[in-house]
Amino acid sequence: MSLRANNYYKAKSLEDAYNKLQENPKNAIIAGGLWMKKTGLSYETLIDLSELGLDKIEEKNGYIHVGAMVSLRDFESSPLIQSLNNGATAFGVREVLGPAFRNSATIGGSVFGRYPFSDVIASLLPLDVKLVFYPKQEMSLEEYLNFRGKMNGILEEIIIKKEEGKGYFKKVKTTALDFPMINFSIVKRNNKNYIAIGSRPLTAALAVKAMALADEGKFQEAADMAAEELQYLDSNNISKEYRQDLVRVYVRRGLEEVNK
Repeated sequence: MSLRANNYYKAKSLEDAYNKLQENPKNAIIAGGLWMKKTGLSYETLIDLSELGLDKIEEKNGYIHVGAMVSLRDFESSPLIQSLNNGATAFGVREVLGPAFRNSATIGGSVFGRYPFSDVIASLLPLDVKLVFYPKQEMSLEEYLNFRGKMNGILEEIIIKKEEGKGYFKKVKTTALDFPMINFSIVKRNNKNYIAIGSRPLTAALAVKAMALADEGKFQEAADMAAEELQYLDSNNISKEYRQDLVRVYVRRGLEEVNK
C-alpha cells in the first residue's frame, strides 16, 4: 500500500497546522506516516509538524512530557522512559517491528491512531497518562481510547506521571518482527495492579474486574476474570478461545512477576 496526497504542507505553528487541518475533511496530520501508509487511504493535504519542536522528552515536576513527534526509537532509548516500571514500558515499545521502523514512527502517531494491534498503547495504558491536544483539550489515555468519533484537535504531547512501580510486558507473535496475536502490559504502582490487554484483536483495554481481584492477591482468579470480562474475537491466525487461554496464562504470570 502507498500513502497518496495531492499536497504536502509544513506547518509554521500549531495554530497554523490546526487551521490547515480544518480547511478540508481530507486533510490530515502526518507524523511518521508509516501507519497511515498501511491504510491505503488518499488525502488532500498532509500537514507536517516536524519543525514545531515536538520531538523532546523532558521531566517537569514529577511528570515526563513526551512531544508527539518523538520517534519510537528515541522514546524507548530515553533514560526517563527506561526508568519507568523496571524498563517494562520501554521494552513494550521496543517490541514494535525493527529499529529502522521505530526511527521513523512517532509516539504521537502511534497513540492517535488507536490501532488495535498497538504495543505502544498497551504499554502506556496501565500508567497515569494524559494526552494534550491543541487547542486546549486534555484527557486521559483511557478516555481517548473510549472516545467515539473523530478527534478534531492535534495531539501535542503525552504526559506520564513518574511513579515507582514494577512492570511486565508480553507480546505473543509468530515471528520476531510480526504484529501481535495478543499483548499484555501489567504494572503495579501505588499498591494497585493495572492490567491492559490489546490486540484481542481490539484496541487495548483495562481489565477492571480482574484488577480488583489481583489487588486481593487472587492472581489465577484475576487471570480467569480477564479472559471473560473483555471481548475477544477470532482472526486469521488465532481463535478467540486460544486468545482467552493465553490470557489465563500470561496475566497470572505477569501478576506474579510484578508482585514479587
